[in-house]
Amino acid sequence: MNSFKCKVILIGLLLTLVIAVPVLAQTIKDADDGTTLKQVIIFGRHGIRSSAIEPSTLAQFAANPYPPFVNPYPPFAEVPTGYLTPHGQEAARLLGSYFHDYLLHEGLLTGSAPTDLSRSYFRANSIQRSNVTAAMFGAGLIPGATIPVHSYTITDPDTGTPAEPDPVFDPIAAKVVRVVDPGRAETEVQGIFGSGAALASAYSSELSLIRSVLYPPGTKPTFPPGAQPAPGAPPEPPGSFDPTSIPFTLAAYTPVTNAGGSINLGGLNFTNSATDPFVMQYADGFPPEDVAWDRLLPDTLSQTTRLITLQINIEMRLPYVNQVQSSNAASHVLRSMSQAIVGCQLPGAFGNGKSRVLVIISSDYYVAGLAGLLRLHWTLPGYQPDYCAPGGALVFELRQSKKSKEYLVRAFYTAQTFDQLRKLTPLTLEEPPATMQLTIPGGSNSATDLDVKFVTFQKLLSEAICQKYVQPFWKEDQPGVLDNVPLD
Repeated sequence: MNSFKCKVILIGLLLTLVIAVPVLAQTIKDADDGTTLKQVIIFGRHGIRSSAIEPSTLAQFAANPYPPFVNPYPPFAEVPTGYLTPHGQEAARLLGSYFHDYLLHEGLLTGSAPTDLSRSYFRANSIQRSNVTAAMFGAGLIPGATIPVHSYTITDPDTGTPAEPDPVFDPIAAKVVRVVDPGRAETEVQGIFGSGAALASAYSSELSLIRSVLYPPGTKPTFPPGAQPAPGAPPEPPGSFDPTSIPFTLAAYTPVTNAGGSINLGGLNFTNSATDPFVMQYADGFPPEDVAWDRLLPDTLSQTTRLITLQINIEMRLPYVNQVQSSNAASHVLRSMSQAIVGCQLPGAFGNGKSRVLVIISSDYYVAGLAGLLRLHWTLPGYQPDYCAPGGALVFELRQSKKSKEYLVRAFYTAQTFDQLRKLTPLTLEEPPATMQLTIPGGSNSATDLDVKFVTFQKLLSEAICQKYVQPFWKEDQPGVLDNVPLD
């Protein structure tokens, strides 16, 4: 089909009208909702990983040594820093198997591995945990298939050769975005959050909770409050300084070199580094005495995540930096939907004209960034508002009215609960992951009808995207399938 004919078809489709039928996303109803699922885009976070912080750095944050993430399979070594754990691999497969059942019920999958594979596309940002999450999710989604995950090269564990940044997820590091205005980013964050001192005061309960975990009664840091080891100093003994005592700062970095790197957060960044392992310890099935040294219950564990959500909101959701860092990803999502409508390949989209199931895996930062452009928010049981759980995903369903033939977009956020992750609970249509259908501001027009006409969704997202931060389509070189990704 030539490009002119594609455009004609697209224009014709966008001019039709539909009356949407209220329905909860990902729920199986006996009644026909009057729509057909035409495409699904699963834009998710990687699964359960080991701590992303090096052990030598973690050793300086607390009175007790952090327990290692142990690989239970021969040769019984520790899971490398930031790698998807074996437990995380299985959790990703379980979530994929749930989507297999759901999409088979909806008619988007056929049950034939070769056919379903030809209609699917898997993409991961250039890091081990994302690549393996996509592969394991795919193993559950299309049983028996070898999953081809498209990705730029990841860090070589043997030589240390750095990863090649993916311009879709990190346009700054990939030099799609050449200039970022640090002053504008700083003015914006201070205009919304005030000073670092005000922010620390607002989150004093979380800081106090974390301090009690890192330094229980009878212990104290080697360095006095507010102090930390000098840059480049030899590693200090465990418990060398209290990260919660370091002042929060909201000053711009100069220059900005990567996604999430526009604002120097000071103590907020240190504190989140110290708590980084705790959620993963619980989700990975650590014994209770090894989950934050048995000093957090599930509810208080959840409370500590308010600080990482705050950090991501500052670094990815503020209007200016949100456009800079997420416009390219959002453009690919939108053009992928258009591609499914016209049925032929469009530049600047994921997959090709036949792609009906798109699995795009990266990090919580990039999921939050995409959500920010559409002003999407969620709260799932056991989690804090807008928390991006391990393996959780924004899901966009492109549906078509059977009557009018117009296209609709249905959005939701889905994730396994803390306990589903910890227990590796099998997921079924009767026992699904936690899911919330999302209101799309400016598009969803009632409490009972959250579907949005595609033309409205297209307008909203197009207005949120800044084209100067989108990679020119003719310059895009989509990554091939990356082989030989280490599993452990």
